[in-house]
Amino acid sequence: MRRLQRCVEGLCRAGAFLAALFMALTVGLIVLEIAIRSFLGTSTMITAEYSGYFLVATVSLGLAYTLHHRGHIRITLIYDRLAPSVQNKLDIGAALVGLGICGYAIHYSVLMVYDNYSLGMTADTVAETPFWIPMISVPAGFALLFLELAAFLLRRLNDR
Repeated sequence: MRRLQRCVEGLCRAGAFLAALFMALTVGLIVLEIAIRSFLGTSTMITAEYSGYFLVATVSLGLAYTLHHRGHIRITLIYDRLAPSVQNKLDIGAALVGLGICGYAIHYSVLMVYDNYSLGMTADTVAETPFWIPMISVPAGFALLFLELAAFLLRRLNDR
């Protein structure tokens, strides 16, 4: 059990590292665009497109790490006043609902990536980026979130 949780935590850390990398790439791309426009009077023509792709990857891949470190917004006005056993039951219920929603999102985001790949869909931009490439981060992020929710659920079940 402990080994499984460490494995999930390592995967979440890897997702967070990739999220940070995509954030750094966004900043670098924007700085490059500013420099090229300022000094050369031209554009990369891809900054807006790729910044959007990188933003989606940053958010998707960072979800699980954020959950692991309790960084998601929580409204605790009532929750904090409840007995620990009730809090634990609410956490278990929330984890089960989250797993269901996440499983649904994984299923349909994988279908979305597959459809875009099989249809050969590309962006209607200068780069003509195949859509399936930036879309891979969505099911990957949901899969990491699913694993972290499962680990969260197991931790709560052990607390009982």
